[in-house]
This record gives sequence, C-alpha cells and structure tokens, in this order.
Amino acid sequence: MIPEKSRISQGQFMFIVVQSQVGVGILSLPNKVQAIAKGGGWISVLIAGLAIQVIILILCALCKQFPSDTIYSFLPKITGKFLGNLLCFAYISYFLLSAGTVLAKFADVVERWVLQGTPRWALLILSLLTCMYLAIENLRVIARLFVISSLTIIVMVVLSLMGYVNVNFSYIFPITEAGWGKIVKGASESLFPLVGYEIILVTYPFVEGKSGGKLKAASLGNMLITLFYAFEVFTCLLIFSPAVMSEISEPLLYMLKGFSFQLIQRIDLIFLSLWVFVVSTAMVSWIYMATVGLGRFFHRGEHKKAVPYAMFILFILAMMAQDPSISDFYDRMLKIGHYTFVVGLPLILLCFTYLIRKRRT
Repeated sequence: MIPEKSRISQGQFMFIVVQSQVGVGILSLPNKVQAIAKGGGWISVLIAGLAIQVIILILCALCKQFPSDTIYSFLPKITGKFLGNLLCFAYISYFLLSAGTVLAKFADVVERWVLQGTPRWALLILSLLTCMYLAIENLRVIARLFVISSLTIIVMVVLSLMGYVNVNFSYIFPITEAGWGKIVKGASESLFPLVGYEIILVTYPFVEGKSGGKLKAASLGNMLITLFYAFEVFTCLLIFSPAVMSEISEPLLYMLKGFSFQLIQRIDLIFLSLWVFVVSTAMVSWIYMATVGLGRFFHRGEHKKAVPYAMFILFILAMMAQDPSISDFYDRMLKIGHYTFVVGLPLILLCFTYLIRKRRT
C-alpha cells in the first residue's frame, strides 16, 4: 500500500522525469555528436528522444501490469523470489553506479571551471550532503522541489539565446553531410545523456490517476528534455565551426564565457550555477531509485535509512573515477547496464507477463 504522503500528481511525475533526465551530459553532448553527425547532430538528439519514447512505452506497459508495485516488488512476482531478488540487487547496483558516475563527472566539471584548488573529496562531500538532505524525504517532497528546479531550465535556455548574436548557419550545412548512418550513430551517443527516465520503474505506483495519464506525463517530460537538448546542440553547432568544436569539450560553457554585461562579467558561471542545481536533482533521482530498493530489503520499506550508506558508496565510486581508465570502465558498464536493465529486461518481462496472463485466460 502506497502511503498517502508519498503520492504525487501526474504533473509532478512529469517534472520528476524532466529532472531525472537532465544531467552532466548536456555540457559535452554538442562536442560528441558533432564529431559523429556533423551539422546533423541536433537531428541525432531528436532521434534519440524518439527511441526513448518507445522505451517509455515499454516501461509504462510493464508497470501497468502491476500498478501498486515498484520494480522491486513485481520482479519476484514474475521471475520467482530467488531470481527476482537477484535482479533487484542488480538494479540497485546499476542505479548506484549511475549516481556515482554522475557525481564523478559533476566534480570534474566543477573542478575545471570553478574550484580548481578545492580537493576532490571536499567537493564530493558537499555535493552528497546537499543531495542527502533531499533524498531522505518522501517522494512528494522531492517532486515539489523538482517542479521548482525545472524553472532553472527556462533560464538556461534564455542564457543560451544570447549566443544567437554570433551565429553562422553555414556551419551546419549540408545538414546530412555525415550521412544518415552517422546521424543514427550520433543518436546512439545522444541516448545516454538522456537517461534517467527509468525512474518510472520506481515511481509509477506513487502517481495518482489512470495509466494513460501517467504515460502522457512521462512522454511529455521526455519530449521537453529532448527539445531542450536538441536546442542546446543546435545552438552550439551554429556558434562554433567544426574545427573549433572538435577542440572544446564543453561548448556551452565556452559559448557563454564570451559574453558579459556591465554588471555581470561571467555569464558562464551563472549558467553553471543553474546547472549545478539541476544536476543535483538528477543525482537525487538516482539515489532515490537505489535506496528504495535497499530500504525494501534491509529497512522494512524505509528508504531514508539506506541513504547514509548509499552516500558512502557513491563517495567511493566517485573518488575512484579520478582515474580516467576507471571512469571509462564506468561508462562502458553503464551502457551495458542501460541496454540490459532499461531496454532488454523490461521488454522480456513484459512479453513474459502477457504470455502468463494469456495462458490463465
């Protein structure tokens, strides 16, 4: 039974999906997709958003079969207690690794752009304490903050619009210069900065209303973030020539660094401050997904008791990611984990569930 204090509206659910999908990837995505798809990089992002929409349909269809259960509750029902619990721990590990990777990349960017002399461990502890303050709350409280923090995305778009005083549309033509094969390959690269929508698997039963409304809310959230990412990529492709784009790892920040006003000298730092807030909410999403599972197994469903030691695990993961080889290993494991736990396994479970119900009828 879902506690009343943890129930959320479909509108709040949409903002949870929005905030969960916004992460560190937005800063480096323009550089990565331009290297593959050239001027068609923004199309790659839109294709990735369409692919994610298909995955969201699968996730919502699966959760619809068990409207009162999170993935930690319905997995044992489908596969049996032993295998189901093993898969639950696999999901918890995937969520923790995702949170640790986001935290590590977050610390890398802050170290490079703002706090060069600050020890990494200090950055990580400050970030984790901030996230912990929200992660221990129930889902309704988390959702309310997510609604407020989504307003910062609008400000980020407004700041990015300043770059249009120096655009050069010739940089993106011909749009299909790289070929559709490369554009589709760029979509695969764009897929991972957009992850986070798998929070559906954990929050679906907390959402009020019918399944159709829940699907619409998740779909709208994905659409908004896809358009936001496509806009930022498109903007960077117009500002930087292909030769320059290949040399800068975070084009968005470099673009804003060139602008200043009489009262404000560093627009990029304002953008970065907003980005820090948004990424913190994304980390809270991953932490919540993991601790709900840990709370179910070890704390009688109270996820907040699992938050402190989950934070310790994330600290260790992020400290280890200082080594570039470890960071690359995390990225490879996350790609495998995403295709396994967010795409492949839910599709198999959905088909299996339909077959079982068909036999019973």
